[in-house]
Amino acid sequence: MLEAPIPSDEVTRLSLLQACHIMYTPAEEAFDDVAQLAADLCGTEIALITLVDSDVQWFKARVGVEQTETARDLSFCGHCINTHHPMVIEDTLLDARFADNPLVTGDPHLRFYAGVPLLVDEGSSVGALSVAGRTPRTITPQQLESLKRLAAQVSRELRLRRDLHRAKSVHPPWELAVEPGTLIGDRWQVRRELGRGGVGAVFEAEDAKGQRVALKVLLPEWRTEEDVLERFAREARVLMRLTSPHVGKLLDVGNLDKSLGDLPYLVLEYLEGQDLHAVIGERGRIPYRQAFDWCADACEGVAEAHDLGVVHRDLKPSNVFLARAAEGAPVVKVLDFGIAAGEPSSSRPAGLTRVGITVGTPAYMSPEQMLAAQAVDPRSDVWSMGVVLYQLIAGGLPFPGNNDLQQFSAAMTRPPLPMRAHSKEAVPHEVEQVVLNCLRKDRDHRYPSMRALSAALRSAS
Repeated sequence: MLEAPIPSDEVTRLSLLQACHIMYTPAEEAFDDVAQLAADLCGTEIALITLVDSDVQWFKARVGVEQTETARDLSFCGHCINTHHPMVIEDTLLDARFADNPLVTGDPHLRFYAGVPLLVDEGSSVGALSVAGRTPRTITPQQLESLKRLAAQVSRELRLRRDLHRAKSVHPPWELAVEPGTLIGDRWQVRRELGRGGVGAVFEAEDAKGQRVALKVLLPEWRTEEDVLERFAREARVLMRLTSPHVGKLLDVGNLDKSLGDLPYLVLEYLEGQDLHAVIGERGRIPYRQAFDWCADACEGVAEAHDLGVVHRDLKPSNVFLARAAEGAPVVKVLDFGIAAGEPSSSRPAGLTRVGITVGTPAYMSPEQMLAAQAVDPRSDVWSMGVVLYQLIAGGLPFPGNNDLQQFSAAMTRPPLPMRAHSKEAVPHEVEQVVLNCLRKDRDHRYPSMRALSAALRSAS
């Protein structure tokens, strides 16, 4: 038996593992579900989510074994974490590293192993998602690809936990100094707070002439986070270039006075009405002709951003707003380009910007965005719009789940639920087909652009 070598970045790797705050934590259904799905997809009796500490490998989730941990020196995953690539051992008795390993010669008598390293940061693998069996066998390319995708989602979850703990430990509980009566930019007087998101607070404000606006201010705990500051600035750069009536307009940008924290803010047009999330909450399901009309308009707004090399990356019902108009039907407005990928360009689409922390809303993210946020293109937004359409018409999600990892697994490995699974009311086949064409796992088989999707929606409605 050959003991696994110690990775060259072992100190960094162990520090990263500790930062995820997951070692020796209680069982969680989400991780158990991923392990079971890995076993089902690969047809194995054993599946493990393993974290490798300095001297033990510990199982966050396990299927088919009783142990909760083993010595690192004995672990297959100790070898797997030394590479960025999957490790497949078709017959352990034919591999000098493992032939006399106690886990092979004794319980659980492993004769087959396939593992994918969990890469939370470039160069650092904290563990592995593995499947194993008690008889020699192989694994198909499709099964290995599924295992890699599931491992990517486990890594994403670990990365999210690391980032959340980091934010809590680095940032003190600062208070935002903006309140009713505060004067912003020597013009806008704050009237009331409208709500808060992950990184910003939105206020209603108006000027001396009575013009009402929505004022979006960065929350103070993010003032030292370069990634978040850049996203805030990117939203301003994107909105400055968009002229579509179906995108919320930017009126002004600036920074608060130093006495208020010198935080960046955006002044946006004030919209009265409700977003599609609220509409779904009130009405449940929307007639497909109405849903198609709304989403066709939204597609037109996003298409202009695509022309500038910008992918929205967070299309969902709460980011599509029905703004009341003086006359006629509400005007559809796409909101929140804060995590958009790419930079607006006047001449040609720009290269996508790599963003290190988790972006997007899991239920609406395309498979390629789940695997690598920087790998998105306009067809990723087509997928997200397809989920919005499906939810509006069917009243539920095409890839349901009780948590992020369940939704990830379903979106990557299963077909969307038929719309009839959510409602007894029949949906015309051609209508459902338009929606399903957005939800092809291979993006080459989706509508090639938002304008192509908009045209399909208008012709079908």
